[in-house]
Amino acid sequence: MAKRIRFIRLEVENFAGLRERAVEYGDITRLTGKNGQGKTSIGTAPPWIFFGTDLFGKTYSPAPTNYEYDVVRARLTLDADGEEITFERDLDGGDTVYIIDGTPKSATKFKEAVAEMFTKEDFLSLYNPSFFFTQHWTKQREQIMKNTIPPVKSEVLGEMSRTSPDQKLKDIPLNPAATKLRELTKKATLDDLVEQHSGKNGLKTKLEKKHIADQSRTKTLKEQLDRLPDPVENPEELKSETTELAEKIQKINEQIEAANEINQRRNAVNSALAAAQKQVESAKDRYMKVFNESIEDSCPACKRPLDEDAVKAVTESKEKRKEELRKEHADLVKNRKELEAELAGMEEVDVSDLWNEMRELERKRDDIEDIIVAQKQRQALKAEVDAAKQSEVDTLASLKETIFILDAIKAYRAKEAELQAAKVQSLFTSLQIRLFNYVKTTGEHEPFFSIQMDGKDYSSLSVGEKIEAGLELTEVLFKQSDLIVPTFLDGIGEYTGKVVVYDQLITGRAVPDQELKIETEFAVR
Repeated sequence: MAKRIRFIRLEVENFAGLRERAVEYGDITRLTGKNGQGKTSIGTAPPWIFFGTDLFGKTYSPAPTNYEYDVVRARLTLDADGEEITFERDLDGGDTVYIIDGTPKSATKFKEAVAEMFTKEDFLSLYNPSFFFTQHWTKQREQIMKNTIPPVKSEVLGEMSRTSPDQKLKDIPLNPAATKLRELTKKATLDDLVEQHSGKNGLKTKLEKKHIADQSRTKTLKEQLDRLPDPVENPEELKSETTELAEKIQKINEQIEAANEINQRRNAVNSALAAAQKQVESAKDRYMKVFNESIEDSCPACKRPLDEDAVKAVTESKEKRKEELRKEHADLVKNRKELEAELAGMEEVDVSDLWNEMRELERKRDDIEDIIVAQKQRQALKAEVDAAKQSEVDTLASLKETIFILDAIKAYRAKEAELQAAKVQSLFTSLQIRLFNYVKTTGEHEPFFSIQMDGKDYSSLSVGEKIEAGLELTEVLFKQSDLIVPTFLDGIGEYTGKVVVYDQLITGRAVPDQELKIETEFAVR
Protein backbone atom coordinates (compact mmCIF):
# COMPACT_ATOMS: atom_id res chain seq x y z
CA MET A 1 0.00 0.00 0.00
CA ALA A 2 1.54 3.29 -1.12
CA LYS A 3 2.03 6.07 1.40
CA ARG A 4 0.08 9.12 0.22
CA ILE A 5 0.93 12.70 1.16
CA ARG A 6 -1.54 15.44 0.12
CA PHE A 7 -1.02 19.15 0.66
CA ILE A 8 -4.03 20.94 2.19
CA ARG A 9 -2.93 24.48 2.99
CA LEU A 10 0.24 26.58 2.79
CA GLU A 11 0.67 29.84 4.69
CA VAL A 12 3.76 32.00 4.29
CA GLU A 13 4.79 35.27 5.87
CA ASN A 14 7.77 37.34 4.74
CA PHE A 15 8.87 34.32 2.72
CA ALA A 16 11.18 35.19 -0.16
CA GLY A 17 9.42 38.46 -0.75
CA LEU A 18 5.88 37.17 -0.17
CA ARG A 19 4.72 39.31 2.74
CA GLU A 20 1.70 37.18 3.45
CA ARG A 21 0.10 34.53 1.30
CA ALA A 22 -2.02 31.44 1.67
CA VAL A 23 -2.56 28.60 -0.75
CA GLU A 24 -5.45 26.17 -0.59
CA TYR A 25 -4.33 23.18 -2.62
CA GLY A 26 -6.61 21.29 -4.97
CA ASP A 27 -5.99 18.26 -7.12
CA ILE A 28 -4.46 20.74 -9.54
CA THR A 29 -3.07 24.03 -8.27
CA ARG A 30 -2.08 26.52 -10.94
CA LEU A 31 0.27 29.39 -10.11
CA THR A 32 0.38 32.02 -12.84
CA GLY A 33 1.75 35.51 -13.10
CA LYS A 34 4.63 37.52 -14.35
CA ASN A 35 8.19 36.86 -13.25
CA GLY A 36 9.01 37.73 -9.64
CA GLN A 37 5.49 37.25 -8.32
CA GLY A 38 6.38 34.29 -6.09
CA LYS A 39 5.38 31.21 -8.10
CA THR A 40 8.74 29.49 -7.50
CA SER A 41 8.79 30.73 -3.88
CA ILE A 42 5.44 29.05 -3.21
CA GLY A 43 6.81 25.88 -4.79
CA THR A 44 9.98 26.16 -2.65
CA ALA A 45 8.13 26.59 0.66
CA PRO A 46 7.39 22.86 1.31
CA PRO A 47 11.02 21.64 0.91
CA TRP A 48 12.21 24.56 3.04
CA ILE A 49 9.70 23.68 5.76
CA PHE A 50 10.74 20.02 5.70
CA PHE A 51 14.49 20.29 5.16
CA GLY A 52 15.57 23.94 5.15
CA THR A 53 16.51 23.66 1.45
CA ASP A 54 15.40 24.93 -1.93
CA LEU A 55 13.86 22.80 -4.64
CA PHE A 56 17.26 21.28 -5.44
CA GLY A 57 18.28 20.30 -1.91
CA LYS A 58 20.60 23.27 -1.36
CA THR A 59 20.63 25.08 1.97
CA TYR A 60 18.29 28.02 1.53
CA SER A 61 17.29 31.17 3.40
CA PRO A 62 13.96 32.76 2.35
CA ALA A 63 14.57 35.91 4.43
CA PRO A 64 13.56 39.07 2.51
CA THR A 65 16.38 41.35 1.41
CA ASN A 66 14.36 44.37 0.27
CA TYR A 67 12.38 45.26 3.40
CA GLU A 68 12.41 45.00 7.19
CA TYR A 69 10.58 42.08 8.82
CA ASP A 70 10.00 40.55 12.25
CA VAL A 71 9.70 36.86 11.42
CA VAL A 72 9.84 34.55 8.43
CA ARG A 73 7.17 31.91 8.64
CA ALA A 74 6.09 29.01 6.47
CA ARG A 75 3.36 26.63 7.60
CA LEU A 76 2.14 23.59 5.65
CA THR A 77 -0.87 21.49 6.58
CA LEU A 78 -0.97 18.12 4.91
CA ASP A 79 -2.73 14.81 4.97
CA ALA A 80 -0.48 11.79 5.58
CA ASP A 81 -2.47 8.63 4.94
CA GLY A 82 -5.62 10.23 6.41
CA GLU A 83 -3.89 11.98 9.33
CA GLU A 84 -3.79 15.77 9.20
CA ILE A 85 -0.48 17.28 10.33
CA THR A 86 0.83 20.83 10.26
CA PHE A 87 4.59 21.45 9.90
CA GLU A 88 5.97 24.92 10.47
CA ARG A 89 9.45 26.39 10.22
CA ASP A 90 10.14 29.98 11.28
CA LEU A 91 13.10 32.32 11.29
CA ASP A 92 12.78 34.47 14.39
CA GLY A 93 15.76 36.78 14.66
CA GLY A 94 18.76 34.53 14.40
CA ASP A 95 16.95 31.38 15.50
CA THR A 96 15.13 28.69 13.58
CA VAL A 97 11.89 27.61 15.21
CA TYR A 98 10.36 24.19 14.53
CA ILE A 99 6.63 23.60 15.20
CA ILE A 100 4.39 20.58 14.64
CA ASP A 101 0.64 20.98 15.11
CA GLY A 102 1.20 24.22 16.98
CA THR A 103 3.73 22.71 19.43
CA PRO A 104 7.40 23.82 19.31
CA LYS A 105 9.79 20.91 18.73
CA SER A 106 13.54 20.45 18.84
CA ALA A 107 15.32 20.25 15.51
CA THR A 108 15.91 16.53 16.11
CA LYS A 109 12.27 15.76 16.86
CA PHE A 110 11.15 17.80 13.86
CA LYS A 111 13.57 15.94 11.54
CA GLU A 112 12.45 12.60 12.93
CA ALA A 113 8.80 13.43 12.24
CA VAL A 114 9.63 14.37 8.65
CA ALA A 115 11.79 11.26 8.21
CA GLU A 116 8.84 9.06 9.20
CA MET A 117 7.08 10.27 6.05
CA PHE A 118 9.95 10.26 3.54
CA THR A 119 13.63 10.93 2.92
CA LYS A 120 14.79 14.22 1.47
CA GLU A 121 15.95 12.57 -1.78
CA ASP A 122 12.68 10.69 -2.28
CA PHE A 123 10.51 13.73 -1.60
CA LEU A 124 12.50 16.16 -3.75
CA SER A 125 12.75 13.69 -6.65
CA LEU A 126 8.98 13.20 -6.65
CA TYR A 127 8.01 16.75 -5.82
CA ASN A 128 10.47 18.47 -8.17
CA PRO A 129 11.37 16.06 -11.01
CA SER A 130 14.34 18.26 -11.98
CA PHE A 131 15.99 17.62 -8.62
CA PHE A 132 16.93 14.03 -9.46
CA PHE A 133 19.12 15.11 -12.36
CA THR A 134 21.13 17.55 -10.23
CA GLN A 135 22.47 14.78 -7.97
CA HIS A 136 25.80 13.08 -8.49
CA TRP A 137 25.46 9.99 -10.69
CA THR A 138 26.20 7.73 -7.73
CA LYS A 139 23.22 9.19 -5.85
CA GLN A 140 21.01 8.91 -8.94
CA ARG A 141 22.01 5.28 -9.41
CA GLU A 142 21.51 4.47 -5.74
CA GLN A 143 18.03 5.98 -5.80
CA ILE A 144 16.99 4.14 -8.97
CA MET A 145 18.43 0.86 -7.73
CA LYS A 146 17.19 1.20 -4.15
CA ASN A 147 13.89 -0.50 -4.82
CA THR A 148 14.96 -2.56 -7.82
CA ILE A 149 15.29 -6.24 -7.02
CA PRO A 150 18.41 -7.66 -8.70
CA PRO A 151 18.03 -10.79 -10.80
CA VAL A 152 18.24 -14.02 -8.81
CA LYS A 153 21.28 -16.24 -9.14
CA SER A 154 19.44 -19.01 -10.98
CA GLU A 155 18.23 -16.54 -13.59
CA VAL A 156 21.74 -15.12 -14.16
CA LEU A 157 23.30 -18.60 -14.37
CA GLY A 158 20.64 -19.68 -16.82
CA GLU A 159 21.02 -16.60 -19.02
CA MET A 160 24.81 -17.10 -18.93
CA SER A 161 24.24 -20.51 -20.46
CA ARG A 162 21.57 -19.59 -22.99
CA THR A 163 22.35 -20.72 -26.53
CA SER A 164 19.02 -19.87 -28.15
CA PRO A 165 16.46 -17.10 -27.57
CA ASP A 166 13.71 -19.72 -27.76
CA GLN A 167 14.91 -21.66 -24.73
CA LYS A 168 12.84 -21.53 -21.57
CA LEU A 169 14.92 -20.58 -18.57
CA LYS A 170 14.10 -23.78 -16.67
CA ASP A 171 15.18 -25.91 -19.65
CA ILE A 172 18.62 -24.32 -20.16
CA PRO A 173 21.49 -26.69 -19.22
CA LEU A 174 24.18 -24.80 -17.35
CA ASN A 175 27.50 -24.36 -19.13
CA PRO A 176 30.77 -25.21 -17.28
CA ALA A 177 31.26 -21.63 -16.00
CA ALA A 178 27.74 -21.43 -14.61
CA THR A 179 28.02 -24.93 -13.12
CA LYS A 180 31.26 -24.01 -11.37
CA LEU A 181 29.78 -20.82 -9.91
CA ARG A 182 26.64 -22.62 -8.76
CA GLU A 183 28.79 -25.00 -6.71
CA LEU A 184 31.19 -22.36 -5.38
CA THR A 185 28.48 -19.91 -4.34
CA LYS A 186 26.89 -22.49 -2.08
CA LYS A 187 29.62 -21.71 0.45
CA ALA A 188 30.94 -18.28 -0.57
CA THR A 189 29.75 -15.03 -2.09
CA LEU A 190 31.06 -13.72 -5.40
CA ASP A 191 32.93 -10.99 -3.54
CA ASP A 192 34.55 -13.63 -1.34
CA LEU A 193 35.58 -15.61 -4.42
CA VAL A 194 37.03 -12.54 -6.11
CA GLU A 195 39.02 -11.70 -2.98
CA GLN A 196 40.16 -15.31 -2.66
CA HIS A 197 41.33 -15.57 -6.26
CA SER A 198 42.37 -12.07 -7.32
CA GLY A 199 42.79 -10.04 -4.12
CA LYS A 200 46.11 -8.61 -2.96
CA ASN A 201 47.14 -12.02 -1.64
CA GLY A 202 44.83 -13.98 -3.92
CA LEU A 203 45.45 -17.35 -5.54
CA LYS A 204 45.98 -15.93 -9.02
CA THR A 205 49.01 -13.86 -7.99
CA LYS A 206 50.45 -16.67 -5.88
CA LEU A 207 49.96 -19.25 -8.64
CA GLU A 208 51.45 -16.98 -11.30
CA LYS A 209 54.56 -16.53 -9.17
CA LYS A 210 54.69 -20.25 -8.36
CA HIS A 211 54.31 -21.18 -12.03
CA ILE A 212 57.26 -18.96 -12.94
CA ALA A 213 59.29 -20.50 -10.10
CA ASP A 214 58.29 -24.02 -11.22
CA GLN A 215 59.35 -23.28 -14.80
CA SER A 216 62.69 -21.91 -13.58
CA ARG A 217 63.29 -24.97 -11.36
CA THR A 218 62.41 -27.36 -14.19
CA LYS A 219 64.80 -25.55 -16.52
CA THR A 220 67.64 -25.59 -13.95
CA LEU A 221 67.19 -29.28 -13.16
CA LYS A 222 66.97 -30.13 -16.89
CA GLU A 223 70.27 -28.30 -17.50
CA GLN A 224 71.89 -30.26 -14.68
CA LEU A 225 70.52 -33.51 -16.12
CA ASP A 226 71.84 -32.68 -19.59
CA ARG A 227 75.36 -32.23 -18.19
CA LEU A 228 75.44 -35.83 -16.90
CA PRO A 229 76.66 -38.75 -19.10
CA ASP A 230 74.14 -40.27 -21.44
CA PRO A 231 72.12 -43.10 -19.93
CA VAL A 232 73.43 -46.65 -20.53
CA GLU A 233 71.23 -49.31 -22.00
CA ASN A 234 72.09 -52.06 -19.49
CA PRO A 235 73.45 -50.82 -16.16
CA GLU A 236 73.57 -54.40 -14.83
CA GLU A 237 76.42 -55.18 -17.27
CA LEU A 238 78.42 -52.35 -15.74
CA LYS A 239 77.92 -53.80 -12.27
CA SER A 240 79.11 -57.24 -13.52
CA GLU A 241 82.14 -55.64 -15.16
CA THR A 242 83.12 -53.83 -11.96
CA THR A 243 82.79 -57.13 -10.06
CA GLU A 244 85.13 -58.87 -12.53
CA LEU A 245 87.62 -56.03 -12.36
CA ALA A 246 87.53 -56.11 -8.55
CA GLU A 247 88.31 -59.82 -8.60
CA LYS A 248 91.26 -59.32 -10.98
CA ILE A 249 92.56 -56.45 -8.86
CA GLN A 250 92.26 -58.63 -5.76
CA LYS A 251 94.29 -61.46 -7.37
CA ILE A 252 97.02 -59.08 -8.53
CA ASN A 253 97.07 -57.49 -5.13
CA GLU A 254 97.56 -60.91 -3.56
CA GLN A 255 100.49 -61.55 -5.96
CA ILE A 256 102.01 -58.20 -5.04
CA GLU A 257 101.60 -58.93 -1.35
CA ALA A 258 103.27 -62.36 -1.79
CA ALA A 259 106.12 -60.78 -3.76
CA ASN A 260 106.46 -58.11 -1.13
CA GLU A 261 106.82 -60.79 1.55
CA ILE A 262 109.66 -62.39 -0.43
CA ASN A 263 111.33 -59.06 -1.06
CA GLN A 264 110.91 -58.04 2.54
CA ARG A 265 112.50 -61.36 3.67
CA ARG A 266 115.37 -60.92 1.22
CA ASN A 267 115.89 -57.36 2.46
CA ALA A 268 115.96 -58.68 6.03
CA VAL A 269 118.57 -61.33 5.13
CA ASN A 270 120.58 -58.74 3.23
CA SER A 271 120.53 -56.50 6.27
CA ALA A 272 121.50 -59.41 8.53
CA LEU A 273 124.36 -60.33 6.14
CA ALA A 274 125.70 -56.78 6.28
CA ALA A 275 125.57 -56.90 10.07
CA ALA A 276 127.29 -60.34 10.09
CA GLN A 277 130.08 -59.03 7.84
CA LYS A 278 130.73 -56.21 10.30
CA GLN A 279 130.75 -58.67 13.16
CA VAL A 280 133.34 -60.90 11.32
CA GLU A 281 135.54 -57.89 10.64
CA SER A 282 135.27 -56.78 14.27
CA ALA A 283 136.17 -60.28 15.54
CA LYS A 284 139.15 -60.35 13.19
CA ASP A 285 140.32 -56.97 14.49
CA ARG A 286 140.07 -58.15 18.08
CA TYR A 287 141.99 -61.38 17.24
CA MET A 288 144.79 -59.50 15.46
CA LYS A 289 145.08 -57.14 18.35
CA VAL A 290 145.69 -60.07 20.72
CA PHE A 291 147.89 -61.81 18.13
CA ASN A 292 150.14 -58.79 17.90
CA GLU A 293 150.53 -58.38 21.65
CA SER A 294 154.23 -58.80 22.75
CA ILE A 295 155.09 -60.88 25.82
CA GLU A 296 157.16 -58.71 28.17
CA ASP A 297 159.89 -60.22 30.42
CA SER A 298 159.43 -57.62 33.17
CA CYS A 299 156.44 -56.35 35.17
CA PRO A 300 154.90 -53.37 33.46
CA ALA A 301 154.21 -51.73 36.82
CA CYS A 302 157.35 -52.31 38.86
CA LYS A 303 159.74 -53.16 36.03
CA ARG A 304 161.06 -56.17 37.92
CA PRO A 305 162.11 -59.10 35.68
CA LEU A 306 159.59 -61.95 35.33
CA ASP A 307 160.65 -65.47 36.01
CA GLU A 308 160.17 -68.31 33.53
CA ASP A 309 156.89 -69.49 35.07
CA ALA A 310 155.47 -66.01 34.93
CA VAL A 311 156.45 -65.64 31.28
CA LYS A 312 154.95 -69.02 30.56
CA ALA A 313 151.68 -68.08 32.28
CA VAL A 314 151.47 -64.87 30.25
CA THR A 315 152.15 -66.79 27.04
CA GLU A 316 149.50 -69.38 27.84
CA SER A 317 146.95 -66.65 28.66
CA LYS A 318 147.61 -64.99 25.30
CA GLU A 319 147.20 -68.27 23.42
CA LYS A 320 143.98 -68.98 25.26
CA ARG A 321 142.51 -65.64 24.31
CA LYS A 322 143.64 -66.10 20.73
CA GLU A 323 141.88 -69.44 20.60
CA GLU A 324 138.65 -67.96 21.96
CA LEU A 325 138.75 -65.11 19.44
CA ARG A 326 139.58 -67.53 16.62
CA LYS A 327 136.55 -69.66 17.52
CA GLU A 328 134.32 -66.58 17.76
CA HIS A 329 135.56 -65.44 14.36
CA ALA A 330 134.98 -68.88 12.87
CA ASP A 331 131.40 -68.97 14.21
CA LEU A 332 130.70 -65.51 12.78
CA VAL A 333 132.16 -66.50 9.39
CA LYS A 334 129.97 -69.59 9.44
CA ASN A 335 126.87 -67.49 10.16
CA ARG A 336 127.82 -65.08 7.40
CA LYS A 337 128.24 -67.92 4.92
CA GLU A 338 124.85 -69.33 5.91
CA LEU A 339 123.28 -65.90 5.26
CA GLU A 340 125.12 -65.62 1.96
CA ALA A 341 123.81 -69.03 0.99
CA GLU A 342 120.28 -68.09 2.02
CA LEU A 343 120.48 -64.79 0.12
CA ALA A 344 121.85 -66.59 -2.92
CA GLY A 345 118.74 -68.77 -2.87
CA MET A 346 116.35 -65.79 -2.73
CA GLU A 347 115.67 -64.01 -6.03
CA GLU A 348 114.20 -60.48 -5.84
CA VAL A 349 110.71 -60.29 -7.38
CA ASP A 350 109.93 -57.28 -9.69
CA VAL A 351 106.30 -56.12 -9.07
CA SER A 352 106.33 -52.97 -11.22
CA ASP A 353 104.40 -54.67 -14.02
CA LEU A 354 101.87 -55.98 -11.53
CA TRP A 355 101.45 -52.50 -10.10
CA ASN A 356 100.96 -51.02 -13.56
CA GLU A 357 98.45 -53.71 -14.47
CA MET A 358 96.54 -53.22 -11.20
CA ARG A 359 96.47 -49.43 -11.62
CA GLU A 360 95.07 -49.81 -15.15
CA LEU A 361 92.37 -52.15 -13.87
CA GLU A 362 91.58 -49.74 -11.01
CA ARG A 363 91.30 -46.88 -13.50
CA LYS A 364 88.83 -48.89 -15.59
CA ARG A 365 86.91 -49.85 -12.46
CA ASP A 366 86.79 -46.20 -11.25
CA ASP A 367 85.61 -45.02 -14.68
CA ILE A 368 82.81 -47.57 -14.68
CA GLU A 369 81.88 -46.75 -11.07
CA ASP A 370 81.77 -43.06 -12.03
CA ILE A 371 79.33 -44.00 -14.78
CA ILE A 372 77.29 -46.04 -12.30
CA VAL A 373 77.25 -43.13 -9.81
CA ALA A 374 76.30 -40.77 -12.65
CA GLN A 375 73.47 -43.13 -13.59
CA LYS A 376 72.22 -43.05 -10.00
CA GLN A 377 72.49 -39.26 -10.01
CA ARG A 378 70.70 -39.22 -13.36
CA GLN A 379 67.90 -41.36 -11.97
CA ALA A 380 67.55 -39.14 -8.88
CA LEU A 381 67.78 -35.94 -10.97
CA LYS A 382 65.38 -37.37 -13.55
CA ALA A 383 62.91 -38.00 -10.72
CA GLU A 384 63.37 -34.38 -9.58
CA VAL A 385 62.86 -33.13 -13.15
CA ASP A 386 59.71 -35.25 -13.48
CA ALA A 387 58.45 -33.97 -10.12
CA ALA A 388 59.24 -30.36 -11.12
CA LYS A 389 57.44 -30.84 -14.45
CA GLN A 390 54.45 -32.33 -12.66
CA SER A 391 54.44 -29.45 -10.18
CA GLU A 392 54.56 -27.06 -13.14
CA VAL A 393 51.63 -28.89 -14.76
CA ASP A 394 49.66 -28.94 -11.48
CA THR A 395 50.33 -25.26 -10.81
CA LEU A 396 49.33 -24.33 -14.36
CA ALA A 397 46.15 -26.37 -13.99
CA SER A 398 45.37 -24.58 -10.71
CA LEU A 399 46.15 -21.23 -12.33
CA LYS A 400 43.87 -22.03 -15.26
CA GLU A 401 41.20 -23.07 -12.78
CA THR A 402 41.40 -19.81 -10.84
CA ILE A 403 41.42 -17.81 -14.12
CA PHE A 404 38.41 -19.84 -15.24
CA ILE A 405 36.61 -18.97 -12.00
CA LEU A 406 37.47 -15.27 -12.34
CA ASP A 407 36.33 -15.28 -15.98
CA ALA A 408 33.14 -17.02 -14.89
CA ILE A 409 32.55 -14.33 -12.28
CA LYS A 410 33.14 -11.64 -14.91
CA ALA A 411 30.68 -13.38 -17.21
CA TYR A 412 28.19 -13.67 -14.35
CA ARG A 413 28.47 -10.03 -13.41
CA ALA A 414 28.30 -8.94 -17.04
CA LYS A 415 25.11 -10.95 -17.50
CA GLU A 416 23.78 -9.73 -14.15
CA ALA A 417 24.50 -6.16 -15.21
CA GLU A 418 22.82 -6.77 -18.56
CA LEU A 419 19.71 -8.27 -16.91
CA GLN A 420 19.57 -5.59 -14.26
CA ALA A 421 19.96 -2.84 -16.84
CA ALA A 422 17.26 -4.41 -18.99
CA LYS A 423 14.99 -4.69 -15.96
CA VAL A 424 15.47 -1.04 -15.05
CA GLN A 425 15.25 0.04 -18.68
CA SER A 426 11.89 -1.72 -18.99
CA LEU A 427 10.49 0.74 -16.48
CA PHE A 428 11.02 3.63 -18.92
CA THR A 429 9.44 4.46 -22.25
CA SER A 430 11.50 7.22 -23.81
CA LEU A 431 14.47 7.52 -21.43
CA GLN A 432 17.56 5.40 -21.96
CA ILE A 433 19.31 4.31 -18.78
CA ARG A 434 22.90 3.11 -18.48
CA LEU A 435 23.84 1.42 -15.20
CA PHE A 436 27.30 0.08 -16.04
CA ASN A 437 30.49 0.98 -17.87
CA TYR A 438 32.54 -1.73 -19.53
CA VAL A 439 36.26 -1.42 -18.67
CA LYS A 440 38.38 -2.97 -21.43
CA THR A 441 41.54 -3.19 -19.31
CA THR A 442 39.86 -5.42 -16.71
CA GLY A 443 37.06 -6.90 -18.79
CA GLU A 444 34.62 -5.98 -16.05
CA HIS A 445 31.47 -3.85 -15.79
CA GLU A 446 31.78 -1.04 -13.24
CA PRO A 447 28.76 0.70 -11.72
CA PHE A 448 27.79 3.86 -13.59
CA PHE A 449 24.67 5.88 -14.27
CA SER A 450 23.51 8.14 -17.03
CA ILE A 451 20.17 9.12 -18.53
CA GLN A 452 19.52 10.12 -22.09
CA MET A 453 16.43 10.95 -24.07
CA ASP A 454 16.49 10.44 -27.82
CA GLY A 455 20.25 9.99 -27.58
CA LYS A 456 20.81 13.31 -25.79
CA ASP A 457 22.15 13.84 -22.27
CA TYR A 458 19.81 15.55 -19.83
CA SER A 459 21.93 18.71 -19.82
CA SER A 460 21.40 19.06 -23.58
CA LEU A 461 17.59 18.85 -23.39
CA SER A 462 15.28 21.84 -23.79
CA VAL A 463 13.18 23.02 -20.83
CA GLY A 464 10.15 21.19 -22.17
CA GLU A 465 12.16 18.01 -22.79
CA LYS A 466 13.56 18.19 -19.27
CA ILE A 467 10.02 18.39 -17.89
CA GLU A 468 9.04 15.39 -20.01
CA ALA A 469 12.09 13.44 -18.81
CA GLY A 470 11.37 14.42 -15.22
CA LEU A 471 7.74 13.31 -15.45
CA GLU A 472 8.76 9.91 -16.81
CA LEU A 473 11.39 9.50 -14.13
CA THR A 474 8.91 10.58 -11.45
CA GLU A 475 6.46 7.93 -12.61
CA VAL A 476 9.16 5.26 -12.22
CA LEU A 477 10.13 6.53 -8.77
CA PHE A 478 6.46 6.57 -7.72
CA LYS A 479 6.17 2.90 -8.71
CA GLN A 480 9.41 1.95 -7.01
CA SER A 481 9.08 3.86 -3.75
CA ASP A 482 5.37 3.32 -3.03
CA LEU A 483 5.32 6.98 -2.04
CA ILE A 484 2.88 9.52 -3.47
CA VAL A 485 3.49 13.23 -2.92
CA PRO A 486 2.41 16.31 -4.87
CA THR A 487 4.38 17.19 -8.01
CA PHE A 488 5.50 20.76 -8.69
CA LEU A 489 6.27 21.68 -12.29
CA ASP A 490 7.77 25.13 -12.63
CA GLY A 491 7.93 26.66 -16.10
CA ILE A 492 5.05 24.50 -17.32
CA GLY A 493 4.55 26.89 -20.23
CA GLU A 494 7.64 25.44 -21.88
CA TYR A 495 6.04 21.98 -22.00
CA THR A 496 3.41 20.99 -24.53
CA GLY A 497 3.09 17.30 -23.77
CA LYS A 498 0.68 15.36 -21.61
CA VAL A 499 1.03 15.69 -17.84
CA VAL A 500 0.29 12.55 -15.85
CA VAL A 501 0.88 12.45 -12.09
CA TYR A 502 -0.32 10.09 -9.37
CA ASP A 503 -2.13 12.71 -7.28
CA GLN A 504 -1.77 16.45 -6.77
CA LEU A 505 -0.18 18.62 -9.43
CA ILE A 506 1.17 22.12 -8.81
CA THR A 507 2.26 24.14 -11.82
CA GLY A 508 3.97 27.45 -12.28
CA ARG A 509 3.43 29.35 -15.51
CA ALA A 510 4.80 32.75 -16.45
CA VAL A 511 2.12 35.13 -17.76
CA PRO A 512 3.30 38.58 -18.86
CA ASP A 513 1.86 41.61 -17.05
CA GLN A 514 -0.21 39.48 -14.64
CA GLU A 515 -0.17 39.59 -10.88
CA LEU A 516 0.14 36.27 -9.05
CA LYS A 517 -3.01 34.21 -9.44
CA ILE A 518 -3.69 30.92 -7.67
CA GLU A 519 -6.33 28.66 -9.17
CA THR A 520 -7.36 25.22 -8.00
CA GLU A 521 -9.21 22.39 -9.60
CA PHE A 522 -10.65 19.26 -8.10
CA ALA A 523 -11.20 16.05 -9.97
CA VAL A 524 -14.58 14.38 -9.90
CA ARG A 525 -14.33 11.44 -7.47
